[in-house]
Parts: sequence; structure tokens; C-alpha cells
Amino acid sequence: MDTRKRVIAYIEDDQDMIDLVAIVLERHGFQVVGFVQSEGVTEEIERIKPDLILLDIMMPNVDGFEVYHCLKKSKMLKDVPIVVISAMKKAIEEIEQEKRIMVEGVLVKPFSISDLVNIVKQAFGG
Repeated sequence: MDTRKRVIAYIEDDQDMIDLVAIVLERHGFQVVGFVQSEGVTEEIERIKPDLILLDIMMPNVDGFEVYHCLKKSKMLKDVPIVVISAMKKAIEEIEQEKRIMVEGVLVKPFSISDLVNIVKQAFGG
């Protein structure tokens, strides 16, 4: 039986948001590794072998859509479920209506603790 904690990589340009999400999810038995810089993040994430990726869309330099495509090109990460977290209504609409990217869930900022926990559990199939 695998007893290791499920690892979640969170790509978000706001360190305070990473810290908040980490506190919440770690209380629910997950390990969260945050990445503030979106450039070159694919290789860093490959090293931690996450079970789930939380991805912000609006980031400087390289936006979440570009990061998503880099993650899906990685042989190691292409099958890792991704949940998008964004405050940008237009980005959420593009994801939901236009299917610009295929993700396991979308969470709109601001969100409640229960919404965060529920969407992570859903992404893991529970």
C-alpha cells in the first residue's frame, strides 16, 4: 500500500496565495510545492513528480496557457491532472466554453476553503 502523501505542484505568481493554499491542503493530508516563477517550471515540476498540478492563468512573462502546453508536452507530466485557478473571468470562460485547454477542474478566485478542498479531491477521483 502506498502511504506517501499526494504531492501537489502549485504554479502561482503570488507567494501569499501559495502559502494559503499550502496551509489548507496540508491540513487535509496533501504536500504542496509552490512555484512562483512560471518560466522553465516544467523541469522543476518533473523533479518532484506531482500527483496534481494547480495552475494560475494570469502570470507575468509566461502565462498559464503556455505553461499548460509545456506541461502536456512533457512525457513525465502529460498525464498529471491539472486544476486551473484564476480570477480572470475571460480565461475561465475560454477554458469552459472554448475548450482551449482540457483540465480536471476550474476554481475561480476568490474561492472558499471547502471549494478548494473539494476540487482537489474531485481531481483525485474522490
